[in-house]
Amino acid sequence: MGNRSARRLVAAGALLALGALAGCSGGSGNSDAMSGSGGSVSADRAEPAPATDGEADLKPAPGANRAAVRTPSVIRTAELSITARDLGAVRADVDGLLAAVGGSIGTEQTTHDRKGRVQSSTLVLRVPVDRFAATKKALMGMGRLETSDESAKDVTSQVIDVDERVQTLQNSLDDLQRYQRGARDVKDLLDFEEKITERQAELQSLKAQQAYLDDQTSLATITVHLSTPATYVPPPDALRDAGFLSGLKAGWNALGDAVVVTLTVLGALLPFLLAGALVGVPAWIALRALLRRRTAPDSP
Repeated sequence: MGNRSARRLVAAGALLALGALAGCSGGSGNSDAMSGSGGSVSADRAEPAPATDGEADLKPAPGANRAAVRTPSVIRTAELSITARDLGAVRADVDGLLAAVGGSIGTEQTTHDRKGRVQSSTLVLRVPVDRFAATKKALMGMGRLETSDESAKDVTSQVIDVDERVQTLQNSLDDLQRYQRGARDVKDLLDFEEKITERQAELQSLKAQQAYLDDQTSLATITVHLSTPATYVPPPDALRDAGFLSGLKAGWNALGDAVVVTLTVLGALLPFLLAGALVGVPAWIALRALLRRRTAPDSP
């Protein structure tokens, strides 16, 4: 009995030791799991760390300049001088070209000869900007190109400024109208009405500028001067008449013009001088003789 009791006590002690070891290992695993799960939850709920200076520079600002991502607004104009013998045919070709590209004629000044044929014509054409180059090239092939000029003006910043001002004024006008509806005093109503009127006038002016810029940037302007070779007058060149010989020629022409003017004036005055001489000389002689008679001493 003693040996059996001792063996039972040893077995029970071993079981208790194993149970304690198992409990310790399970507790440590659970605590690790809890600590791991707790760590993940706190990481999910934690606020993100503040960005460094380099990261902050890479992020776009809320009110970043929109001109960098906006399509440029450009006003394109061109002026051509073309000569041809049959301007009526050229004029018909211009109409066909405008119908093909979707353009129109802004203004036209045309002169005809005695037989009704086109002698000269000045056309101001409005064409879409994306058809500007093709239209200009087609016009240059309709006759002999004498002069050609082209210019482009970037108004992107002006367009953005006008658009921003229009939006700002519209928001201000909406706020004033909302405040006016809530006003209960006559004085406040009159003050709001005055401010609303001022805002509306400014808004209309800005919308007119906005419409003008939209028209100028969406449609290009091409001015075409059509004439026959006999009536073509080249534009003046500022340096074409420069130099010593040109100055001498200009001075000689000026001297000739002065002589012609002097002779013209003398020819206009000569009849009056002759008439004065015919009448004035005898009268002066007679007057002089009369004065001599009066001043002579009486005879004894």
